[in-house]
Amino acid sequence: MARRALAALALGAALALTACGEELPLDEAPSAPSFDESLEELVPDLPTELPTDVASEVMEIAPDVDPTELLGKLEEACRQIEEGKEEETLARDIAELFGVEEADGATLAETIEPHCGTIG
Repeated sequence: MARRALAALALGAALALTACGEELPLDEAPSAPSFDESLEELVPDLPTELPTDVASEVMEIAPDVDPTELLGKLEEACRQIEEGKEEETLARDIAELFGVEEADGATLAETIEPHCGTIG
């Protein structure tokens, strides 16, 4: 953002100077920024493909979860995963969160973890 703002200010200043009769040499005149390059610099790791539908995978493992509460539970699961809890503790906590057996908690953790960057 700052790079684009600076480029816009420089371009505005150049236009203002040319309007006042001052001419800038062509090699000193600012050019418009390349927005494609700027986006790549700002977000170089955007996935090129959409992730699998994690909601449907979670609902298969935990069918009793209320769909209106699913996003909140996914966010909480990601928070717990990011805390770096021990595997057994994480499985138990996620199982409790989704109301499933501990073995399914481990499966849920494995299913959710790759998507935590997009979930929040």
